[in-house]
Amino acid sequence: MADQKKPVATEPIVCSYDFKHPARVNRDQLRTLENLHDNFARLLSHTFSGAMQAVVDVDTAFVDQTTYREFIMSLSNPSCSYQFALGPTSGQAIIDIAMPVVFGLVDRVFGGKGSSQGVDARQLSQVEMGVCARVLKRMVADLESTWEPILPVEISHIELETNPEFMQITAASEIVILLAFEVNSTHMSGLISPCYPFFTLESILPRLGQQSYVRQERGDLGALKRKNMERLSNTTVPVRAEFARARIRAAAARQVQPGDVLEMDTGRQEPAVIYVGDEPKMLGVPFINARGVRTVKVSEVLTPEREEIIRNRMR
Repeated sequence: MADQKKPVATEPIVCSYDFKHPARVNRDQLRTLENLHDNFARLLSHTFSGAMQAVVDVDTAFVDQTTYREFIMSLSNPSCSYQFALGPTSGQAIIDIAMPVVFGLVDRVFGGKGSSQGVDARQLSQVEMGVCARVLKRMVADLESTWEPILPVEISHIELETNPEFMQITAASEIVILLAFEVNSTHMSGLISPCYPFFTLESILPRLGQQSYVRQERGDLGALKRKNMERLSNTTVPVRAEFARARIRAAAARQVQPGDVLEMDTGRQEPAVIYVGDEPKMLGVPFINARGVRTVKVSEVLTPEREEIIRNRMR
């Protein structure tokens, strides 16, 4: 009887697994999130350039999975962090603005170089919170636009928190998706970090397939844009032109009588600002049409950067 060969013993394949940092979002979904938020970096660059009236570059630093505890421990105290509800999901998220970015922004808004050097870590004043809130309003619009190719979202219930330990939007051991964007200008640099708990993105993850995102980016967005234009074509919006503006004391305003002449801060040669709703959108000059009606002739359509400059000047 022929000798039977003994079976060769094979070593079992062992794969390491980190139970403290389980990978609950696969690489393709992370890559899609990163590609999706590259547009957020571009929008942030426009927002901060307009707010600071200077060139500000924003680049994606990293995308990572970590625990909520480690994210909170990485934040400074005091911090400038906003927690918000991300609809239509039932979860919350956080966006943290590094303190050097905050102090550089405040310094620039009030006429400085936009530098945060030499500023000690401290709590924000009410005035500084107001400056951050105005910029945050634009950041929220940028974030909603970022998610639009995947799912229309609405950000609400925004709250500022300066102590990271008080932000309890999920369990400490819960996995979160952390994105970091590096903000750089001539005299300032820092990170802006959105943080999404896993359960907040859980209902969105099936939409984050690379193929579906690319397909929607290439095809459906054009049809969606045309459909939205059709819906908006019959919408009426208020339009007004502001030719001059001035500030006077309340006591002087009470004494104004018909026939009085008021001195304006606006120069005679400066164009009128044309508002659509409450937003500055165009510049214009006085014009009389063929029927003798006094109107305004559009001379320039404002870029987003110019719009932000006019908003800051009119405040």
